[in-house]
Amino acid sequence: MDDSIRVLHVDDEPGFAEVAAEFLERQDDRIEVVTATAANEGMDRLAAGGVDCVVSDFDMPGTNGLEFLEDVRADDPDLPFILFTGKGSEAVASEAFSAGATDYLQKQAGTDQYTVLANRVLNYVETAQVETQRKRQLNAMEAAEEGISILNDDEQFVYVNEAYANLYGYEPAEIVGEHWSFVYPDEEVAIVREEVLPELYEEGNWHGKTTGLRADGTTFVEDHTLATTDRGSLVCTVRDATERKEHGRALAALHEAASDLEAAESEAAVYEVLVDAAEGILDFDLVAVDVVEDGALVQRAWTLDLDTEGYFERTPLDEDTFATRSHHRQETIVVDDLRENDITPADPEYRSALTVPIAEHGTFQAVSRDTAAFDEADRELTELLVGHAREALTRLERQRELRERTEALKRQNDRLEEFATIVSHDLRTPLNVAEGRLQLLREQTDSDHLDEIEDALDRMATLINDTLTLARQGQLVTERETVDVTDLVTQCWGLVATPEATLDVVDERSVRADGARLQQVFENLFRNAIEHAGESVTVRVGVLDDDRGFYVEDDGPGIPVEERESVFERGHTTSEEGTGFGLAIVAEIVDAHGWAVDLTESEVGGARFEISGVDVQSSRAATVDQ
Repeated sequence: MDDSIRVLHVDDEPGFAEVAAEFLERQDDRIEVVTATAANEGMDRLAAGGVDCVVSDFDMPGTNGLEFLEDVRADDPDLPFILFTGKGSEAVASEAFSAGATDYLQKQAGTDQYTVLANRVLNYVETAQVETQRKRQLNAMEAAEEGISILNDDEQFVYVNEAYANLYGYEPAEIVGEHWSFVYPDEEVAIVREEVLPELYEEGNWHGKTTGLRADGTTFVEDHTLATTDRGSLVCTVRDATERKEHGRALAALHEAASDLEAAESEAAVYEVLVDAAEGILDFDLVAVDVVEDGALVQRAWTLDLDTEGYFERTPLDEDTFATRSHHRQETIVVDDLRENDITPADPEYRSALTVPIAEHGTFQAVSRDTAAFDEADRELTELLVGHAREALTRLERQRELRERTEALKRQNDRLEEFATIVSHDLRTPLNVAEGRLQLLREQTDSDHLDEIEDALDRMATLINDTLTLARQGQLVTERETVDVTDLVTQCWGLVATPEATLDVVDERSVRADGARLQQVFENLFRNAIEHAGESVTVRVGVLDDDRGFYVEDDGPGIPVEERESVFERGHTTSEEGTGFGLAIVAEIVDAHGWAVDLTESEVGGARFEISGVDVQSSRAATVDQ
């Protein structure tokens, strides 16, 4: 599967759509957002192909979000569709789910809503991709799970599957040979003849609602699809629309459970919501969540039925069970009759099972004392629920890793600060004493050795200052601000440039950085350019392609390829007066921000320093001469 995820966002407020697109793309670099301001424009975008998920507003002029959803579903019943609206209600949500919406999300204040929306998009697209792959592999099985019939050119049934016959309360043999009107009330027969069939034979297919007649005389609303074949036959698929409405209500309830999962603050809370939703919404009797720990699946949550305890408990991952199979294969396993399989349950009363992997975290499992207790709808809804749980667990894991990383950064910064304190106090104090003694000695005697001692002490002071700067600038950046690069560059240039030097800022940008340390980067790079390229050097500052960072380059003699890696090493210098810490400090500050610096050659042969991985924002242009 392609890692990129293309999202179509339809909203009649283009400003909001653009903001939402920017935040969604920031959440995950796989996401690409295309926008449309009306439903008809959205349909044109979909017709062009390549869309993995639709996010749509509800209250739009012309065609609203629900009508747009119906149009989308007519073309693609499985494309993830999220209704993302500021004007809605539970009634709208229920109607949306009944119409085939994947999810319903109300707009909120702040930017956290985009994190939630991005998580939903990733979850549904991943689920849809897996489902598409599964459908390709199990197409024959899926076809048999919905009502399917084939009629000849005389409109008589020549084949019906078990599911089709069950919808009407017959055995398949009782329908085969009959005219299609056999399973419709008289008033519906007239509608089909006058409205449905003319469109079917003209267009080649038809989809809509009809009223079916059961063997016991009762009727039901059916979701009906008809298609003609090259041989004049008709292929008919039927689903009970009442069941679909119940499915919509279950989806609405799962929407609430998804919100609870997103708010969960611990793994235990996620497991509790998962079990409660399976029991209360999906109406499963016996469920449990197993978590991978120390090479085994360990039970961490289960329903309160005491009989459940002991069925799951602890299972080594190298043991062959449906739970371990599901975990290793990362696929859902549905067993209609456990007695017909080679894996024997702990309790022989359990007859069927449904097992869904929770990514690398573990598995969700439901069992029943009835055979074939879990149908395709159960599977679909469970995978959706478990998908939400998986995202919640991933979020908690990322938060934990962030806390650990932040604590590690703080410890590292503390160690660097301790070192800087030693350099600042313990080394400077005896140096100050030596400088004072030298001054007293000058008053008592005159010797050429005194000047050499003073030069050595000045050299030591410079090295101590550079070492202190290196230690403090190397502390990892934990707080950032928006820095106008043009203003900062101009300020730095005024501090270090010679009258003959020229600064050319070819792109204006703002970046997220520690302003004081970024100032040190520019000052050191400018000093390096003047030192090696001469006082009449021209320095250019601009933005890298795709706004992935910025560069500083000069028109000097450049740096040989074999020396480019060593210039960032501490103590490396080609000047008798330099300490070799200037570019080392640049590298430390860049690394402290999580960026990267590379030394290449400018177009005119000078040195070019490229700093990438930077969060670059806005643009303009300026030139400064001195």
